[in-house]
Amino acid sequence: MHGGLELARPRRRKKAIRVAAGALAVAALWLAMPRLRAGFSAVRERAAAALGDWVSPHYTDRLAALTRQNADLHKQLARAQQAQAENDAMRQLLGSSLPEGRWQPARVVARRSDGAVLACTAEAGAAVLDALGRYAGQVVEATGPETCRFAFAGSEEAPCAGLSGTFAGLLERQGDWVLTGLPADCALPAGSVVITPGGCWLGRTAEAPRPDADGLTARSLLTDTADLSGSVFFVKVS
Repeated sequence: MHGGLELARPRRRKKAIRVAAGALAVAALWLAMPRLRAGFSAVRERAAAALGDWVSPHYTDRLAALTRQNADLHKQLARAQQAQAENDAMRQLLGSSLPEGRWQPARVVARRSDGAVLACTAEAGAAVLDALGRYAGQVVEATGPETCRFAFAGSEEAPCAGLSGTFAGLLERQGDWVLTGLPADCALPAGSVVITPGGCWLGRTAEAPRPDADGLTARSLLTDTADLSGSVFFVKVS
């Protein structure tokens, strides 16, 4: 019995030592916790900085590349829209009655109150039609290596005569298109076709000519005239 008690004491002693060692370890860990937290924070900040130094250049380069691609896509879309407008205008033009000659599509790059600047290289005096082949005016000057300015028919820079049968008048455009200076007794019926001296479509008489105040001439409102608000016109190149 005495011998059994002696054998149990070393085991209790070892257990007490392990418990004390564990308690000391926990206490040491507790006391070291602030330093461990500070060290962990420093390591985390250094890791985040290193990751940022690696990621940031790649992200910046990727963003710059995407920005360039986006700009290129916008340019391609703008060119596609311009081409689509020209294609639509060409289809309309081919479905109308065209005067003889070669006609080049020219999009509008700037608009004025009495005309527009077109992307074309036509010479001064070249006729300009709308998308349905109706006379819109004429080129009056080159404004750059690949642009020219045209004036609307009936404006100061592009006076225009109108012929209907054997009668002739002068186009006057003040909002509406009016054929003026017709003989007072011309008796043109409403719906008469009016063309330019070059054979381009100018319009139709909306009414029988009405005498002017002097009684010597008459005038008639025109319909089916050129659409001057279009984005694409056609310029005669030969």
